[in-house]
Amino acid sequence: MVIERAGGYGFKISAGKTTIAVNPPSSKSKHKVSKFGSDIVLISIPETDWNGADTATHGGKEPFVISGPGAYEVGDVRVTGYSTEAEYGDVMSEVGNTIYIVEMDDIRVLVLGALSNPKLPAEARAEVDDIGIVLVPVGGGTLEPKEAHELVTTIEPKAIIPYAVGKEEDVKAFLKAEGETGVKAQDKFTVRAKELAAMDGEVILVE
Repeated sequence: MVIERAGGYGFKISAGKTTIAVNPPSSKSKHKVSKFGSDIVLISIPETDWNGADTATHGGKEPFVISGPGAYEVGDVRVTGYSTEAEYGDVMSEVGNTIYIVEMDDIRVLVLGALSNPKLPAEARAEVDDIGIVLVPVGGGTLEPKEAHELVTTIEPKAIIPYAVGKEEDVKAFLKAEGETGVKAQDKFTVRAKELAAMDGEVILVE
């Protein structure tokens, strides 16, 4: 599995011939867009900085777009979405945020989107055992650094990838809470299921 940033708060997750776009910015976003063809698009909140299904449609690919709670199977990929609270922008108080568990390449990835409440809904909480990688937002109306740290501590993932929704200082504060201030950023995170299994809450910075 390979995880890369895809502009704004978005990520690109690839394994084999399958590519997933996670919360890519739309063409109307203020963030730089990284266009690429995807098989699946995950959208946590319907806001221009997060819902770029248009920018993840490239090179003749028409992706399967998932934008809310439910259970989905697309090829060898299984995705389960759960509704949570969100405080990102005015409209978010009405529609909330969707977190996703992605099962792909023998790895379970937890995508927290624009999560604002560190207390997960009971149905989601029951399913976050054995998480390989968690993508966790920090600041900007999402989780505060301490809240993000406390949440991932209870989830106990093998690897943690934080991303700043507010200021970059928020991620630095998160790293300090994790005791990982010496982490160096990398352009992508490449890992196999067997390698991931040997990790223990390792923090990965992907820029």
